[in-house]
Amino acid sequence: MHDPIATTNNTRRAGSTIYEIIFRVSMWWRIFYGFIRIILGGVLLRLVGTPISEIFYQLTRHEVIEDSHDILLRIVSPLLHHMPLTVTYFIAFYLIFWGVVDIFLSINLLKHNIWAYPISLATISIFIFYELYRVSHTHSLILAIVIIIDIVILMIIKGEYKKLSRNASALEPQTSAEAKRTDTATLLN
Repeated sequence: MHDPIATTNNTRRAGSTIYEIIFRVSMWWRIFYGFIRIILGGVLLRLVGTPISEIFYQLTRHEVIEDSHDILLRIVSPLLHHMPLTVTYFIAFYLIFWGVVDIFLSINLLKHNIWAYPISLATISIFIFYELYRVSHTHSLILAIVIIIDIVILMIIKGEYKKLSRNASALEPQTSAEAKRTDTATLLN
């Protein structure tokens, strides 16, 4: 015979397992992305004061030799020529700082340390607001995609936090008044 309660419980478990996998993949993504930020920040520390256009030309010089009419080079080169941007300590330390924060919080979220959830939600929210501010000035498509990814990860962390909070409240010990009522009801039976 078909048991609808067992089917519902199995569906919940499967959904919970998929959600847990998505959560873990998201946290491992943040750890990987954090390491990339730290490495990039370290590289940029060595290039402080160097014009970004010079870095771009050094990285793409083989393309210029092979195909001087490359569409990317034709678009980016004039933009960089008119923007005298240089690598700064702020950019380098910003990347290193957020990389360390991402790694530290993601590891603690993977360990299900309950204190890490509100801190992660707050820091990611602050970071999203800063990214929104930056995208309003730069109109960067890449930054807009990063914002979307951060919002999705924020929602995943929030969902996991709610799930853990529900489970923690279900496992909380009874208050002394509840324990007395239970003891009294047991004695009366």
